[in-house]
Amino acid sequence: MEVLDMLDIIPTEKLLVHEQTIEKNLLALREAMLNIGRLVDPIIVDKKNFVVLDGNHRRAVLDMIKCPNAACQLVDYEDESIKIGGWFPAVKNIDLGVFEHKKEKVDFDTGLAELDKMKGCFMAVKRKNGQQECYLFNSFSGSLRDVVEEQNALVSKIPSTDIAYIEDYRAEEFLAEGRTVLYRRMFTKEDVVKEAVARRPLPPKSTRHSIPNRIIRMNLHLGWLSDTRENAKLLMEDMLRKRMSESTVRRYTEPVIVIY
Repeated sequence: MEVLDMLDIIPTEKLLVHEQTIEKNLLALREAMLNIGRLVDPIIVDKKNFVVLDGNHRRAVLDMIKCPNAACQLVDYEDESIKIGGWFPAVKNIDLGVFEHKKEKVDFDTGLAELDKMKGCFMAVKRKNGQQECYLFNSFSGSLRDVVEEQNALVSKIPSTDIAYIEDYRAEEFLAEGRTVLYRRMFTKEDVVKEAVARRPLPPKSTRHSIPNRIIRMNLHLGWLSDTRENAKLLMEDMLRKRMSESTVRRYTEPVIVIY
């Protein structure tokens, strides 16, 4: 069956994370997973390199609770239908003067071009008296790792309660609300694989993947994943065959909003 062909049980230790986790989110997810005793959504994994594309926090929880296996949806990351976007920190009540990092005022398009060339780690954009102001936080090495470390250092100086991570396409919405949006260079698929394989995860909320036919709400028992890989796979497949025979599988053709 098509759905079964998309799923597999993979040893947790084999899965390579590409993003760092957010501690409060990780602890909340761990509590939720232990309370219901299930892995709700399978982890989305690049089948060639076993890089986690979506589910870095789920993978971390499985590691924390010593669960040896993970239910994964394997995808071809090189498929052009899989798109990669990003998240921008949107900050309220920010005073750019608190940052010691060198910055310069730029126009918007110039700032974006500098970010793409990794000559800046962030561009702070805000609206003031109806006018847009842009400040580029300079980066001089041109190294992805240095840019990442500079991003982490800057974000660490902002209270977590003042940061909302927003989809890149929603930046204008938050600028209109008076937030300062920290634009950054979009990471590429090549960045994701290279850094994950090298065990150098990107900052939290760096990437946003659009994956066609994403499987959700599988609700697999955590206890099954603690069994052998072979038994876990048999149990998962038996459960899915039964649910598919009962017509409990639905495909969404419209965009959905998921409340976690």
